[in-house]
Amino acid sequence: MKYVELKNSLKSNIFNNYLLSGSDEFLLNKSVELIFNALKIGIADLNFQKFLGESVDFDDVVKALNTMPVFDDKKLVAVYLHIKTSVSNLPKLTEYLKNPNPQSVLVVVAGDNNDLKAQLNKFEVVDCNRLSEDIVDKFVLSELKATSTNITKPALKTLNEYCVYDLSKIVKEVSKLVSFVADKKLIEEGDVKLLVNKTLEFQIFELTENLAKKNKDKVFEILEALKAKKDVYRTLVPLIYAHFRRLFYVAVSNLSKSELGTMLGVKDYAITVAYKQSKMFTKVQLKNIINIMEQLDFELKTSAISNDLAVDYLVLKILNSK
Repeated sequence: MKYVELKNSLKSNIFNNYLLSGSDEFLLNKSVELIFNALKIGIADLNFQKFLGESVDFDDVVKALNTMPVFDDKKLVAVYLHIKTSVSNLPKLTEYLKNPNPQSVLVVVAGDNNDLKAQLNKFEVVDCNRLSEDIVDKFVLSELKATSTNITKPALKTLNEYCVYDLSKIVKEVSKLVSFVADKKLIEEGDVKLLVNKTLEFQIFELTENLAKKNKDKVFEILEALKAKKDVYRTLVPLIYAHFRRLFYVAVSNLSKSELGTMLGVKDYAITVAYKQSKMFTKVQLKNIINIMEQLDFELKTSAISNDLAVDYLVLKILNSK
């Protein structure tokens, strides 16, 4: 089920096992909170157990699941399996799932850990990937209403685009904006542009659009901002390469947006941007850019060119292309 369906689902039926999948940290954490609230756990210290860190032993997880709740009807066991989390005794969980304790609810927060998701198939899966643009808009307006703060339409659009519709980022920025506008109780576009940090993903979108428009001044302004993030700048060529490959796939494919999103592993907003930006280049231009980037990628890997020189060469090639 989708995240937006979880709250209503919990009113009628609470499953024994949930698998939370997706990239939005806010939605992953919020889902755990919704399940916890639905279970009406009064003594969290005794009946809500978390397993997280660099390693998880499922022998311990199963022991926790088989322990009866204390002064509550149910207990909740949450296991956080991030990409770098190693696991042991996973067969113990497989065995447990054949006859689960009806008084325990297991929530596995897998996120983007695709390796483990394939092994955990006896779960009610909750999709916690980024929400659609209209749902994110409603969520932000609801959050602001609770603080009696309004936001202009341009400000809302800019906020969401800077955060690429990722609620985990949006929630932090909304809190900052509410404090900033204080008694004014109105967030305007200028406030967003002044305070909100642009995500790297948005900066790549912004860079690509200005390359297409041959807006040299803006391109180099964006590059200067990225240079300040040294660790990010070292990975800039692969990031641009991945984005232009996406534009090319969108330009030549007959698949629908949702099918392309699934194939490329990206969400609605990224595909919407890709559709828009792919039309700014011809298919031949996109193929030529990819060929240049493949060569640069090879030269970077063989240390035949420096990262800074590769970025400059690529940008100038695109700006001067016809």
